[in-house]
Amino acid sequence: MNIKWPKALISVLTIVFFTGTLWGCGTKNVDANTGSAEKADLSISTWAGADELKQMQVIVDKLNENATAYKLTIQSIPAEYNIKIQTMISAKQAPDLMWLSQEYIPMYATLGAIEDITSRAANDSNVNLSNYFDGPLDTAKYKGKLYGLPWISGPVVMYYNEAILKAAGVDFPDGNWTWDDFRVAAKKTTISIKGDGTIDQWGTVIAGWPPIQTWIWAYGGETIDKDGKIQIDSPESIKGLVMLDNILNVDKVSPSKEQAQNIGDADLFKSGKIAMYFGGVGDDLEKQINGKFKVGMAEIPQGIKKTTFSWIASTVISSRTKNKDAAYKALVDMTNATFQWKVVPPVKDGFDMVVKNMPEKAYGIDVIKKSAEYARGFNNQEKEAEIDNAIWEQIYSPLISNTKTPEAAAKDAAAKIKTIIGQ
Repeated sequence: MNIKWPKALISVLTIVFFTGTLWGCGTKNVDANTGSAEKADLSISTWAGADELKQMQVIVDKLNENATAYKLTIQSIPAEYNIKIQTMISAKQAPDLMWLSQEYIPMYATLGAIEDITSRAANDSNVNLSNYFDGPLDTAKYKGKLYGLPWISGPVVMYYNEAILKAAGVDFPDGNWTWDDFRVAAKKTTISIKGDGTIDQWGTVIAGWPPIQTWIWAYGGETIDKDGKIQIDSPESIKGLVMLDNILNVDKVSPSKEQAQNIGDADLFKSGKIAMYFGGVGDDLEKQINGKFKVGMAEIPQGIKKTTFSWIASTVISSRTKNKDAAYKALVDMTNATFQWKVVPPVKDGFDMVVKNMPEKAYGIDVIKKSAEYARGFNNQEKEAEIDNAIWEQIYSPLISNTKTPEAAAKDAAAKIKTIIGQ
């Protein structure tokens, strides 16, 4: 998951929404002679492309073969997905079912663009809500209502280069490292390999990823709490920001912003120049490194508690679909089938599929299990994309560039977020 979070965010388009009677995307044909209903034709949008799309098509073909209520057609949008989905919704051409990453659900729920499935899911024997981890399921909810079913949850873990740690005399992380322990190890592994005084090996790389909440949450802070109250300038949040600032600007154990951007975070790690790298459990680092060095995996360091960000996505139903019963049935079937495909499923009994689908992850399965238990997403808001951009502009980027103190950055971010959400 080599993503610089702010760059992954898409600016929210101005959506001119509809009024009056909702009309749908899918159709359900009725035989004029017999009066019997045929399968509802439904579309499902995805950002999957290339090999991933082929894998998804196999799943959809099998579902269509067995389904009596629907026939699914994949609508692939591999580029600018969120922008195109917003445009389609505005034009009243939304797919019947849609993949959404976690930050978009509150906005679409508020606009009435996606179906509330709370009652259906609670009374459906094919949906086991108690089997979901709380973190992923919370991202599919807004104001107490459920709007989709999560199908993936990719916790951030810490990959490490065993050879670099051994050479520096650093014991491998055991799952109980604090951020202070991390600082010690990172300083020991930030060195000049050539011996000319120029640093060419670093303890870590932090240039916009992982999300800044990694440190805020670790010390009991929040950006915005579940009640919508701004907490980014609280003492707890600032303590987390101070820790990040120490790593970046006191210890100086990460390449410069320019070096990281020019080469790429993951590529720096894969080239053997980084001791410890924060990536998603589904990253295919092991395959790409291909034996050049041995990779280890550990839970990320902790502050006053264990916590980690997870990349989470759900499938939702368009409120414009004409075939809500069939669309809901397809949603459940597709979600349950996806659990057998995607790493890591957001459910407690899905870990046997991790090793089956990605056998190279077998060495880290215990770390993946533990991380999944406490992994979480944001307390997403209606204007989450704008909020996250403000956090990047007012805090993350200035800390990376060492142009603000953590306290000043938090104050500026809080003021900006207040204008965004109208507090």
